[in-house]
Formats: sequence, structure tokens, C-alpha cells
Amino acid sequence: MKLHIELVPRTAWGTSLSKQLKASDWGKIRHLALANQNSCCHTCGQVVKSLDAHEIWEFDEEHHIQKLVGIVGVCKPCHNTIHFGRAQKIGFGKEAITQFLTVNQCGLVDFQNECDEARIHFNRLNLVKTWALDISWIQESLNFPLKDLSLP
Repeated sequence: MKLHIELVPRTAWGTSLSKQLKASDWGKIRHLALANQNSCCHTCGQVVKSLDAHEIWEFDEEHHIQKLVGIVGVCKPCHNTIHFGRAQKIGFGKEAITQFLTVNQCGLVDFQNECDEARIHFNRLNLVKTWALDISWIQESLNFPLKDLSLP
């Protein structure tokens, strides 16, 4: 499957880097991360006028570390599908399901299985009450100095 549902823990809801960083810093990071995508969605391959910057996170449950491992450009329909819980809340649930089925060329049973797996992962992540944030990828991969960033 090319397109997956990612449910981040409740502690990460509404806390994307774009909201936590100064707009000018986020703009530079976003530009560096998406520079080589040529307006092509990382997930479905669709060429669009504007890509959303999707943060890819890994969660080390043993050490309670939420680590940024990438930022990729995705089209709005794929981004809504990745964040299916949010898509449902803002009225794009049906569209997200259609995108999942189309991109993955699968059926509703596959979608339901993906939802079940995402929910299990989500519940496990929510057992951790506090995550330490590791955004070293920004400096290591984009060569953007972390000392210039101010996170809350």
C-alpha cells in the first residue's frame, strides 16, 4: 500500500512544526524539504499546483521520543487521508476513503484493516504521556541549523 493512515498520539494533535516554528523558519524548511519534488505528490504521484508538507514521525515507545524522520510533499487528498481522523472532523471523511481506495487500488475491507491497525498503534502511543521531541533531521538532512529555531 502506498497510502497509509497515520494517527499521532493525542499529545501531538495540533502541534505540527508549521504551527510551532516562526513562519519564516517553517517556510525555509518547507522549501528545502520539497525542493526536488517538482509539484508531484510523494504518495500518489499526482502533479498539483501546491503540495502540503507532511511531517513523518517515528515514535520510540521505550524512550518516549517523537523523532522527525522526514518531510514530504503530498497533495491535499492524500494528506487528508493520512490524517483520516482530522479529515472526518472537518467533513472530508468520504473523500479520504475514496482517495485511499483509489491510490491503493483496494477495497473497503483493506481500508477497514488499515483503520484497525492505525487505531491499535494510536492506542499504544497514547500510553506514553510525554514525548521528547527530536527534530535533528532538519539539521542533518536539510542543513538548517537548529540553533536558529525556537520551539515552545
